[in-house]
Amino acid sequence: MTIDIPQPAAASSAPDYPEWKHANPDGRFSDWLKASVAENWHRVTHHPFTDAWGKAAIPKRNLENYLIQDHRFIDRFVALLAAAVSRAPTLKDRIPGCQFLALLTGAENTYFERCFVALGVTDEARATQPDWPATSDFKQLMADAANGTSYADMLAVLAVAEGTYLGWADRVNRSLTERPEDFWYAEWLDLHVGAYFESVVGYLNDQLDQVGPTLSASDRNGCLSFFARATELEVRFFDTAWGSAQ
Repeated sequence: MTIDIPQPAAASSAPDYPEWKHANPDGRFSDWLKASVAENWHRVTHHPFTDAWGKAAIPKRNLENYLIQDHRFIDRFVALLAAAVSRAPTLKDRIPGCQFLALLTGAENTYFERCFVALGVTDEARATQPDWPATSDFKQLMADAANGTSYADMLAVLAVAEGTYLGWADRVNRSLTERPEDFWYAEWLDLHVGAYFESVVGYLNDQLDQVGPTLSASDRNGCLSFFARATELEVRFFDTAWGSAQ
């Protein structure tokens, strides 16, 4: 599967959805959201931190900091995804989200715990390192979406979190000349590429494509605001991860 990655453009460069849809009749609501944040989407999926990840070239301190901070998203993300599952319109729409919850609380959480042991990251270091501002802000954004009543807003944050990771991991994975030997590099890529993860991102986008066109102008703007804020925070998170020990 080829991953469509928006190319650099001015932030919020797309017109409002009805106008954009008229000019792009085959385009989907999720395509419009990505087109509206194309510059930041490209910055996330082509970030130097991600290139260094594929080369197994993250300085150890940066790696440890990134893992500590990224692991802190799981709790809020699980709560957000569970809230979205509760808002899905039918059982058929709930099942893929429920299945992904099992992976997050199983294989993904276990990956982090194994990394901390292998890298010698102590419980004290994990507990005492303060949240980066981007971490704190992203956790709050997930909480705001989960505590709201808008299924579209919940989906917007989830679609950014998983869509950008598919974007960068797929790109990096396809560019590898050899697989990283350390499991913390290789398995993080494995968790974010392949048919199953593509299906998760496809599910989130499909849900957005169902609900998005039915939104009022005000609700559509709110959905875009969550989507744009989440993309901006992904950029900030990678910027901090790359610069935290440079």
